[in-house]
Amino acid sequence: MALLIMGALQAVGGFFALGLHLNNAPEVYYPSDAPAVLLRDELRREFPSDEVLTVLFQGDKLYSAGFLKRLDALAGALEGHPLVDRVTTVTTLEKISGTDDGFSVAPLLESSRLKDASSDELRRRVLEDRFAPDTLASSDGTSLAIAVRPKPLTDSAQRLALKTAVAAAIDEAGLRPWFVGDAGPVSMDVAQLESVLDDSLSFVPLTVAIGLLLLWWVVGRVRPVLIGAMAMSSVVLPTIGAIAASGQPYTMATAILPSLLAAYTLATLLHFYAGVQRAHAAGLRRNRSIDRALTETRKPGAYNVLTTGAGLLSLLLVPIPPVQVFGVAGAFGTVLVFVTVFFLVPPMLRRWDTQRWPSRSSGMGRFGRLASRLALFSLRHPKAVIGGAIVLCVASFPLATQVRVESDILAFFKPDHPLSTQTELIESKLSGVTSLEISLTGSGRDSLKNVDSLRSISDFQQWLEQQPEVDRAVSMVDLIEEMHWAMNDEQAAFRALPGNDRLLSQYLLVYDGRDLYELVNRDFQRARIVLSLNVHGTQGISQVIERIRERNKAQPLPGVEMDIGGHGRLFADQVDLLVQGQLNSFAGAFLQIFILMTLLWRSPVAAALCIVPNLAPLFFVFVLMGATGIPLDLATVMIASLVLGITIDDTIHLYHGYRNRLKAGAAPVFAIARSFESSGRAVLATSLLLIAQFALLAASDFIPTSNFGLLTAVGLAAGQLFELLVLPALLLVARRRGPAGASPEKRAAPAPAIAIQQRRVLVCRGRTCNQAGAAAVWRRLRDERRRLDLHDPATGVLITKTSCLGPCRLGPVLQVFPEGVYYCRVDEAGIDRVIGEHLVGGRVVGELALSPERSA
Repeated sequence: MALLIMGALQAVGGFFALGLHLNNAPEVYYPSDAPAVLLRDELRREFPSDEVLTVLFQGDKLYSAGFLKRLDALAGALEGHPLVDRVTTVTTLEKISGTDDGFSVAPLLESSRLKDASSDELRRRVLEDRFAPDTLASSDGTSLAIAVRPKPLTDSAQRLALKTAVAAAIDEAGLRPWFVGDAGPVSMDVAQLESVLDDSLSFVPLTVAIGLLLLWWVVGRVRPVLIGAMAMSSVVLPTIGAIAASGQPYTMATAILPSLLAAYTLATLLHFYAGVQRAHAAGLRRNRSIDRALTETRKPGAYNVLTTGAGLLSLLLVPIPPVQVFGVAGAFGTVLVFVTVFFLVPPMLRRWDTQRWPSRSSGMGRFGRLASRLALFSLRHPKAVIGGAIVLCVASFPLATQVRVESDILAFFKPDHPLSTQTELIESKLSGVTSLEISLTGSGRDSLKNVDSLRSISDFQQWLEQQPEVDRAVSMVDLIEEMHWAMNDEQAAFRALPGNDRLLSQYLLVYDGRDLYELVNRDFQRARIVLSLNVHGTQGISQVIERIRERNKAQPLPGVEMDIGGHGRLFADQVDLLVQGQLNSFAGAFLQIFILMTLLWRSPVAAALCIVPNLAPLFFVFVLMGATGIPLDLATVMIASLVLGITIDDTIHLYHGYRNRLKAGAAPVFAIARSFESSGRAVLATSLLLIAQFALLAASDFIPTSNFGLLTAVGLAAGQLFELLVLPALLLVARRRGPAGASPEKRAAPAPAIAIQQRRVLVCRGRTCNQAGAAAVWRRLRDERRRLDLHDPATGVLITKTSCLGPCRLGPVLQVFPEGVYYCRVDEAGIDRVIGEHLVGGRVVGELALSPERSA
């Protein structure tokens, strides 16, 4: 049945996953009610898109008739594409020229008359034009470009189709030898989409393979690894299928989910497998081993789902839709992990895995011994460990304050990536590819058909052009000045606004071109200034926007309401979204997890003790970000909540074992040490798996994926170190102070010390007891004696193998002196109680001691 359920999950999930929609377009990252989105929609109803794909050509004979005809043919071919609104090049750019009776509007270079002029003459016409230089032609004459303006696009697939169509048209026009690159929002979106696909196809299989290999190393058996592989696919496929079925796109954010859920599935499996391995080591048979492992791990596993899910669901407080989808889908996946590992995997182990698992020779055994050593070091030097941690945090605090908020799509790629090199080339030859739209709204119809209003707009535009980040600014003022210049025999002195409203109205009546009405609507109530910026990051764009707003506040345009939109504004608003989202999501995750931990332990003090070591990895993530200059962006904003939700899982397992041993009467030191040896093996193994898989992502060429992998791996490593070193010290210090609400007498009572009485333990190694599991009991007793330093003959415990001690049918049997008490049918849990309660605590374990009823 479990196999059928797994198969159904994989089949249904895989079916829906086939319909997954890949879309990393900028539009999906903004809430539909964001001010910048609403303004963008308003502008698109009246003006064409500010999104442009700039395609650059370089080489010999750029101004020859032959090359220009090919360029014109390319423009014509692209104009007919269903995704293209307009294509502008030197043969289609409007030129306002003077005539005998006024002015006319015609192409800058008419394709039908190219052969009538020499290359030098054509070049001169282009470079002397007001609009072509630095837009369609480089000022040095070495480059020409076409500007492809698409219809409003909302999908990465559309931009990919457009870029593919442009490439095909370039080949068809025979211009490939001159092509040197393209740039703009289309190119950036396509490059991100390709990187997301490459990472998914490369790293998901690789992280799964490495995870399974590490799982085999720590478990030491092949069949549990194969079952683990089935469990992973039973989690990942339904989660991705759910994203597809809900109609949500697969973005840069959600692309991290397959690797994350695969790693989390393996981590949960390892906790369960560690319980099975401990039961095997205690001599329990297959079904009893699985039952005992479920008893030990299912409850903390359920709380792991709650805490990890809470961390992921806190991402709903980040007002960026793909991050919210990541959080919800991730939380759904963690529920699937719990169901799969604790309800579907056990029946498969019972049916297909019948061999005893190795213990000391497996990686899990090695991890247990390492965890024990770290915990013992912490217990021996608690004040030094806690003090060292505090000093380290204080010393590194200045670095954590250096974290900056920044999203820069070009910075998502390495400097030698084609997008980076081509964008740099195009901006060096032409102008910046980041656009801003300054929206200007007058008081009513024809309110902008006014010379005084246009003069104030002209002054504002000139101020804009003086800003270092602005390469170019274009508005209706430029075209009206060209009309006045052309009407006055193209005299330079007349390249200005007309002197009165009557002349202005006459010019607008004569004008029969297209360009003007892309900058002002036909009611002359709303206009826009289009800016080309040479900055790409949110910080740089935000500074420009803030400066513009301050200038407008100090010198408002009379009768005109100003607002700022465009792709640049949308991108810049991410700063506020990221900061607000980081604060909200972390606060939400912390609060939810603290409440859950308080309910679990029924103590806010215990919850605080558990959560303190898990705040440290978040702190050191920000320290690393500050030290390396990694910014808070769309990828790194998810790390804090994610790391907090994952690292707290291991703490739950460790503290759960510690509390259970205290309830059983074990001394605090023993309870801590034994819990960290027992659960620590799985904790270290899961951390190795998670750290290895996330560190692998750091090898990605796509910087957001690389940063996410690196920082998550560092956070998990720091969390592991603090759990194994700082948490034992905190528990010991807190225990010595006494639990909250205890009386002064109780708080002052010292905890039982280790090895304060002399004891001798005889362990029966007769044939019947050996068959019942005495060898495993002996190994456990020997290992614990060595680990807890109970080896001093004067004050510690002496252990001795013996032959038959008497009650053979009750084996394994051991006898403890000086009391002479017999313990029978001792398993791993039993020997742990004997060590903790009798050898360490000095109290006979009545439930295990031989009594007349048990000997009967």
